[in-house]
Amino acid sequence: MLVVVAALAASCTTGAENSLIGPGDPRSEPPVDDTTTVIEVEPDLVPEVLASLTPEQKIGQLLMPQVFGRGDDVTADERVLNLRAHGFATPTEIVEAYQLGGVIYLEENIDSAEQVRGLSQDLQAASRRSSGVGLLVAIDQEGGRVSRLSDEVTLFPPASDLAGDPRLVKEASYITGQQVQHQGINVVLAPVADVVEPGEVSFIGNRSFGTDPDVVANMVAAAVDGLQQSGVAAAVKHWPGHGATGVNSHFQLPTVDVARADWEQRERVPFDAAIAEDVAIVLVGHLAVPGLDALARPATVSPILIEDLLRHELGFDGVVMTDALNMGAVDDIPPGELVVASILAGADVILIPPSLTDAAAALQAAVDDGTIDTARLDAAVTRVLRLKQSLGLLPAQ
Repeated sequence: MLVVVAALAASCTTGAENSLIGPGDPRSEPPVDDTTTVIEVEPDLVPEVLASLTPEQKIGQLLMPQVFGRGDDVTADERVLNLRAHGFATPTEIVEAYQLGGVIYLEENIDSAEQVRGLSQDLQAASRRSSGVGLLVAIDQEGGRVSRLSDEVTLFPPASDLAGDPRLVKEASYITGQQVQHQGINVVLAPVADVVEPGEVSFIGNRSFGTDPDVVANMVAAAVDGLQQSGVAAAVKHWPGHGATGVNSHFQLPTVDVARADWEQRERVPFDAAIAEDVAIVLVGHLAVPGLDALARPATVSPILIEDLLRHELGFDGVVMTDALNMGAVDDIPPGELVVASILAGADVILIPPSLTDAAAALQAAVDDGTIDTARLDAAVTRVLRLKQSLGLLPAQ
């Protein structure tokens, strides 16, 4: 069932009295306010939490895998999948063993709203037991065809159908954020900031707000605003722009053939708008853009595209998340090398490493031999912890 809810606005105004009040009349004096307003400043818990984490716990904070099962009562097949990928049989065992920073829910994790709530509660408890830090729980809930949840949520149309009405986009995003929170989810992998080309076949299609960069930028800003006002973190995607290609990065690496000057006027514009709205997360697509990085590296492992462009030129200092590392676009890079290269390129969160065993071991080896130095590791973990503080996920919150 498709439901679109329109915004309701309410206002309250007070008018001044027009009575004549002479000098010395007591009514001409301001009322006495004997109350004191105390503004409480939230303490910055991040430095203390960072200092308390072991190197293994810091590495865990950078990992956001898929786990198999709708709870710890896993099927025989789910048990095998978890053991094969992560070395442990159940979702809570995996969270505790790797002291994870986050998980993502896919179709395999979802049955009903009540079941998802229970799973979220169990995983959060496991995370608190292992590292003392709460868990980022992410989901793709864009609207349209990319909507993982269907129970106890409003189903909105795809972005292309809402384009042009920022009020409606913000309202839909706000409602989405509120509703997913009731199922224990605190990160929404949306909005899509990709600009599609007129008349061209695009893999992104109607997930995009359209062909006009300024329109897309306005809609993206509204979506970020709505999601984050609701209390969840938004993850704008797919940096540096996936709209101008028909190649599906789930299967192979797309090459976006765009000159730097054209990219500045088109693909970059919505990301600038998202950053201006203080978006919490930028999700990096598996895209080669030779006009920006002459080595044609996937953006996921390109310091030019992440550190130079996104961090320094656009000024983004939030969390950078990779797209799923089990996608075909990057399967020619050995898994351990891919994880390390992503962190070195500037990513903070590794989404869906095919094997936590391999990912954690590769990161630990890179930290031990100095390939990933302490400053780089701490910078990534600090960004993750700052996001978690904003979501109330740190100890004592």
